[in-house]
Amino acid sequence: MEVKCHNIKIIIVMDECIYIVYLHIDVVGDNKMKTIVFLALLLSMKICEATDAGEANIKDEGKLLNEMVNDKLKEEGIDCPLSFRGTLNFSTLFVSQDVKNNNDSCLFALEGDIFLKNLNECDQYNLGFEIGVKASSGIMKQGSPIVRTAYVFAESPKIGILKVGFTPTMADSMTINGGSVLVGYGGAASQNLSLFYNESAGSFVDQCFPFDDGKAAKIAYLSSSLAGFTLGVSFTPDSRSANPFKTMHPKPRNPEISEEKANFPGMRTAYSKNIVTGGVAYEFGDSEAFNGKIALCGWAGKGKTSVTGMEVDKIRAYNVGAVLGYKSLKLALGYSDNCKSLRSKRYATADISNFDEDRDYHFTDSEVGLKPGADAGKTYSAGVSYAINDRLTASAGYFRSEVKFSSNEKSTADVFSLAVEYVLHRSASLYAEYDKIKSNSCARAQAYGKACGISSTGKNQGNMFIIGAKINI
Repeated sequence: MEVKCHNIKIIIVMDECIYIVYLHIDVVGDNKMKTIVFLALLLSMKICEATDAGEANIKDEGKLLNEMVNDKLKEEGIDCPLSFRGTLNFSTLFVSQDVKNNNDSCLFALEGDIFLKNLNECDQYNLGFEIGVKASSGIMKQGSPIVRTAYVFAESPKIGILKVGFTPTMADSMTINGGSVLVGYGGAASQNLSLFYNESAGSFVDQCFPFDDGKAAKIAYLSSSLAGFTLGVSFTPDSRSANPFKTMHPKPRNPEISEEKANFPGMRTAYSKNIVTGGVAYEFGDSEAFNGKIALCGWAGKGKTSVTGMEVDKIRAYNVGAVLGYKSLKLALGYSDNCKSLRSKRYATADISNFDEDRDYHFTDSEVGLKPGADAGKTYSAGVSYAINDRLTASAGYFRSEVKFSSNEKSTADVFSLAVEYVLHRSASLYAEYDKIKSNSCARAQAYGKACGISSTGKNQGNMFIIGAKINI
């Protein structure tokens, strides 16, 4: 019998309050995980005099770090066009799985996005630039910070905003899915959940377009709202312009996991050119009564590959989603279809009816393991949240992805999420989340996964428990 204990104490200091968060996890069981005991105790203590939490207005509670810096500069008479903002997410994840030699694990992860913005007012227009850096431990190799966005912009309240540089496409920015209303870690909508889980190669698909991570140079425009309608368009000449940001697909037998997670056979040498994306959204209603937002987004472009004699399909994908709300209740629905985007047009000659873990599988760039009928995956998602009061919100979500490796072979993943989040202060909140994960990879996907040195699990299910704290700066 193996026993593991983890004790973590997080201290958050905000204005005149000190909040202390204690986390204790006990895991009991053998390598078959017969028994799991999960205990989390969240204790907040108010020290010194402070406004009663039950009566406080969250919007008026103190100031964020960036607001305090700006106020200090004004007091000194300094007119600085630079400002910053950001969020840090500290989380402890416990994962139990039904896979051999990897039944349970507990780890700490830090994710954060920090943005530096320069804004200059010029007549009726604002001009400037923004640089965004993402820091991540437990997900990125060695936890190194990387530049996520770097662009110049011009904006006007009447016309909208124009961006030029490294920024997400408008279709990616305007996409709505079930995760749009989730609190806590965000389940499958976090796009990181599968990194902590033996996903079985090819079963997980990102809820947004998986080949559009915003790292390529582009021109993007978002209109101002007109009668509730907002329009966004963007153009990316070449996805390979993302080289300064070093996000590439793993090659066979390379165990390193990129942000694309090697889920798509035939993708490791493919790229796209002349990508046009667009989105249109309509927002309506009253925040104090019935309200909603509906969006339709699409991607189109040329598919290319660096391998001579191998062609890939063109970029074609779309998303449709909606968020509906009534007072404290919100419901979000989303559907995405990646069609055959960047799938290889040359198919494997070998039939794989069963996966043999003792066999040494090999797939060349020309024989990627796909058969006619293969696609790049589709996703379905739904989420619901309810604000119990100004501070406490609960949410539940469901996510499903399907990827075809042939007309009758597919891999699937299902995720069920439950979460609660409590706002301590404008600058901090605590959350707890439970995710039930199931995946099922076909034999062809398992064979490709083994050839690439990644997970080759067929059926797997797991439980993920997450406790975390979010810090707004």
